[in-house]
Amino acid sequence: MKAVVFHGPDDIRVEDVPEPILPRGGLIVRPRTVGICGSDIRTWHAGNHRIRGTQALGHEMAGVVRDSDDERYPAGMAVAICPCFPCLECDFCQAGLQNFCPRRECLGYQHPGGMAEAVAVPAGSLRAGGVVPVPDSLPLELAPLAEPLHTVLNGQDRAGIRSTDSVLVLGLGPIGILHAAVARSRGAALVLGVDPIPDRVTRAATILGSQRVLTMGDGWVKQARTLVSGRGWDLVIIASASAAAVQTAMSLVGSLGRVLAFAGLPATAPSVTIDWNRLHYGQLQIIGAFGGTPAYFRQAVRWLADSDIDLGQFVTAQFPLAQALDAFAAVERGEGLKTMLRIS
Repeated sequence: MKAVVFHGPDDIRVEDVPEPILPRGGLIVRPRTVGICGSDIRTWHAGNHRIRGTQALGHEMAGVVRDSDDERYPAGMAVAICPCFPCLECDFCQAGLQNFCPRRECLGYQHPGGMAEAVAVPAGSLRAGGVVPVPDSLPLELAPLAEPLHTVLNGQDRAGIRSTDSVLVLGLGPIGILHAAVARSRGAALVLGVDPIPDRVTRAATILGSQRVLTMGDGWVKQARTLVSGRGWDLVIIASASAAAVQTAMSLVGSLGRVLAFAGLPATAPSVTIDWNRLHYGQLQIIGAFGGTPAYFRQAVRWLADSDIDLGQFVTAQFPLAQALDAFAAVERGEGLKTMLRIS
C-alpha cells in the first residue's frame, strides 16, 4: 500500500509500505481524509524527537473501520481518531491531564500515522476512548477537524471564557477561526478575529461573519480598542506563532485580563520581552495551553456534529495521496485554510 513516509529532515516520500497487521484489541482503519498542519511542516524540515527511523506521517484523521478486534467498533463504522493515547495510570492521567502523560504515544510519531491507505490503531487508543464514532450529521471527510479543535477546547477551558468576556483572536488560520467560533458558541459577549493577510480575513468572514473579523492594516489597533471602549480586551488569544503577536496581545489586553498563549515560538528564538509592570499592576494572567486529551477529542466530534457553521469552508484544498509533497508545499506557502489529503 502507499503511504507518506518521513525518512529524515527535508525527506518525505510517497512510497510502498507493508499492509498493517490487525493489533490485538485494536483496529485497522482505512482513512478517508487526513489534515496537514504546521507541526507536519516542522516535522518535514526538522524531524521530531518522537520519530525513530522512518515513519508514516499523519495525526489528523478519520476513516472507516476495515478490520476490528473490538466488537464496539465493527467493520464499516465511520470513526475519527485521536492521535495520542495516554497510559491512564500515571499521576497526570489520574488528574485528567493526559496531554502531559510521560508515556503517551501518538499515531504519526511513535506509531505509523494516517497518511496511508490503511492504519493500525492500537488497543491503547481504544482503551483511552480515542476512537470516536462519527455521527451522520458530520461529513466524514470533515471529521479530521476534531484534532485541531480538541486542542482549542483545552485552551478555552484553560482560559475560562465567561459570558461577559470580550475575546480577541490574533491569527485567522484554522486554529484562530476555531477559537473564535468556539468562543462565540460558549457565549462570549464580543468576539473579533484579526490577521494581516486579507485573503485569510475574507475566508474567515465566510465562516464567522464579516462583523467578527478585521484585517491588521493601518488603524486596526484603534478600531480594536474602540470596540471595547478603550478598556482593553478581557481575553486575547495568540493563535499566531510570532513574537510580535505576544507584544500585540500585551498591549491590547485590559486590566484583569488574560492572554492565552496558544502558539509556540521557533526553537531558535523562543524568548520574548514583556512589560513586567503591566503584568503586575494590571493583575494580568498569561495562560499556556498545549495539546488535548481523548476526552476533549470526544467533545470536539460532538461540537462539530452540532455546529451551525459551514465546516466545509475550512477545507480549501484536497490533494490525492500521490500528490502529498505538493500538498505539504502548499501548506508551507500559507495557501488557503485547511489542506487535506484525500486517501479514499
